[in-house]
Amino acid sequence: MTVCRLIVLCALSVFLPACEKSDHDGHQSSSPDAAPGATVAAASGCSLVMGWDPWEPYQYQIDGTHVFGLDVDLLTAVVHNADCTLEFKKGSWAELLAMLNEGEVDVLAGATQTSEREEFAHFTSAYRDEEFLVYVLADRFESLAAVTFEEMAEQGMKIGVIDGYLYGEPVASYQDDSRFAQQFHYSPMSEISISLLLDGEVDALIEDKYVGASIIRRKNLSDSIRPHPVRFDTDDVHFMFSRASVDEATFERINQSLDRLLEDGQIQIILAQYQNQ
Repeated sequence: MTVCRLIVLCALSVFLPACEKSDHDGHQSSSPDAAPGATVAAASGCSLVMGWDPWEPYQYQIDGTHVFGLDVDLLTAVVHNADCTLEFKKGSWAELLAMLNEGEVDVLAGATQTSEREEFAHFTSAYRDEEFLVYVLADRFESLAAVTFEEMAEQGMKIGVIDGYLYGEPVASYQDDSRFAQQFHYSPMSEISISLLLDGEVDALIEDKYVGASIIRRKNLSDSIRPHPVRFDTDDVHFMFSRASVDEATFERINQSLDRLLEDGQIQIILAQYQNQ
C-alpha cells in the first residue's frame, strides 16, 4: 500500500467538455492568477476535482476551507500548465478510491500503480518517490532498536497501518499472510494511527517519513514517539485519474503537462521547498 502533500493555483480554457463538472459547495477552486490559498469561482472548460485526505505535509487544511500541501502544489502546477481548474473533495483514502472508481472525484495524488487500480484509473508519469518508516514509543525505542520488521511480526507485535495504503514488500507479504494478518490494525487516517500508538493499542506504526515528522512536530510528540531504524523504500508514486470521468485526451494533455514540468525542473523546485522546511 503506497505514500502521504506552497500552493501554485490553476486556471481554464473552454474546451474538452467531457472534463466539465458543476461547482461543488464548499470546494476550493484554484486558478493560475490566484494567491496561495485563495478561493475563486471555477471557470468553464476543463475543471477537475481532486480527492484528498488529511495527510500533512502532502494534503491538509489550516482554516477548515483551503487545502494546502506538497501534492496539492504539484498537482495545481500541472493542471494550471494544462489550462484546467482544480477543486477539492475530502474523504478517507479508502472512500476516495471508491469515489475515483465511480468518477465522483477525478484525481488522487500519491498513488502506487497496480494492475488492479489500472482497471479504473489512468496513471501519470511518476512525480516523486516515497519512503516509509516504522515509529515506536520513545520509552520502548532502546529495547526495539535492533529488532527487524520480520522479528516484530514473528513476536506478535501489533502494527498500525492506514486502510487502502500500499507499503510494498516485505509489509504486504505479512499483511497477506493469515498467520500475521490479525496483527495489523487499520485506521482511516494517520492521526488516528498515531493515537493508537500513544494509547498502547498498537506497538508500532508504519508511516511516510514526511508525514510522520510533520505530525510529531505539529503535536509536539518528539519526546513520546521516535522513528525506528527500520524503513521501507516503495515504488515511485503517480497522480491517478478516474477512467469514469476523465477521457483519454484530457488525461494525455495533463500527463504531457507533468512531463514538461519534470523536464524543465519545476517539479523539483516545489519538492525542494518542502525538503528544506
